[in-house]
Amino acid sequence: MAKAKHKPPARVRYEQSHPVVSCRVDRDTYELLKQRLEDLGGASFADFVKDSLGLLQPKMPDIKKIKEKAWSKGYNQAKENYQIWFYCAICGKRIEVEPNSDAHKAILGYMKEHGWGHKSCHGQ
Repeated sequence: MAKAKHKPPARVRYEQSHPVVSCRVDRDTYELLKQRLEDLGGASFADFVKDSLGLLQPKMPDIKKIKEKAWSKGYNQAKENYQIWFYCAICGKRIEVEPNSDAHKAILGYMKEHGWGHKSCHGQ
C-alpha cells in the first residue's frame, strides 16, 4: 500500500479553506465557457464563478497604464499629422526631420533664401 504524501500544515489549511469545485459539461458548453473566459481578458474559472455570484470585487484600472496608452496614441497621431519629412534621394526611404537638426536648419535656410513667407505678406 502506498504511503500518503506529507503536506505542509499551511497547504492543509489552504485546502480546507479553499475547497475544490468541479463539474462536467458537454463539449459545446465547455467551448462556450472557454470563449467567455477569453472575452473577459483571460479570466480564471474561479473569477467567472465569483463574478456570477456577485462576489468579485471590481479591479481598479491601472491609471498609469491608461495614461501611457493615451499619451502614446496622441503622440503617434500628432507625429503622423504634423511631422516634417522628405524622401532620401539615394534609397527613396523616408527621412524624418528632427527639430533643430541639420536637416531642419537647412530647410529653414532654403525657405528664407527663396523668399518663402505668408501669403498675406507676399500680397503687400
